[in-house]
Amino acid sequence: MRIYVIGTLFCVMVIGAAAQDHLATLGISEGRAKEAVFDSFVSDAISIAGKPAAFIAMSPAARVALVNFALNLARTFAESDEFKRRYADHREANGPEPLPEAQTADAIFAKQRAGFENQVAEMRKLFDQITPEQRATLEQGWADMRRQLDEMEKGERRTQIEGLLKDQRAEQVRQRDAAMKELDKTYPADPRVLIAMRLRRFLDVTKDVDYGAQLVDKDKKKVFADAALEARPAEWKMSFRAGKPATDAARAFAQKWLNDLQAQGVK
Repeated sequence: MRIYVIGTLFCVMVIGAAAQDHLATLGISEGRAKEAVFDSFVSDAISIAGKPAAFIAMSPAARVALVNFALNLARTFAESDEFKRRYADHREANGPEPLPEAQTADAIFAKQRAGFENQVAEMRKLFDQITPEQRATLEQGWADMRRQLDEMEKGERRTQIEGLLKDQRAEQVRQRDAAMKELDKTYPADPRVLIAMRLRRFLDVTKDVDYGAQLVDKDKKKVFADAALEARPAEWKMSFRAGKPATDAARAFAQKWLNDLQAQGVK
């Protein structure tokens, strides 16, 4: 399992605000708002609900007020027991399967012998259809097979099987340990670590937004005239469209949140 998650603070901003006074304005329910906040932290795609155009239509001052209100709401939810429970469930659902029960040579031999004896029992049901001589031949063959099974269970074959089982178990443990390390990298056990990762990414991506960049019309939509800017991450573009005052407010909030997490010992 490998899922790389990228959150976006502006998605959290717009949706978190909708959870209260702006539900009607953005046209979403509180439950959908929480879903979008959660998805923005844990999914590998930007989750947007409601009507972002309602935010874009606001004045710069109103956007700043909405940012500060909304991010406080988002942080409250992210620090709630509900969020922690949902995150724990999500992490478990995306983790590796538990190690299978370790096999033993005794279990393998017992299964092999049980299968043989079941075949013998089925064959004996047909004894009334064969001659006494044929029955004797079968009984002798079965006795020989039982001796072979006895030898396998105590001799070199047992040693070989035990060695193979040991190697198999070591590989199972190795693979699961590697999967758990990957899980911890993608979904840390402590949700605060994931949040810190998202905050750092947001601060890094939005540190150099060019608010004076030119837009041009292309295929009935606005795109950056500079192809390099058009290739920037979605968070960068959303920050550009939100404007400098709103982005600065979001960055200040993100930095404060990150500082608080670091003060708690979160790496």
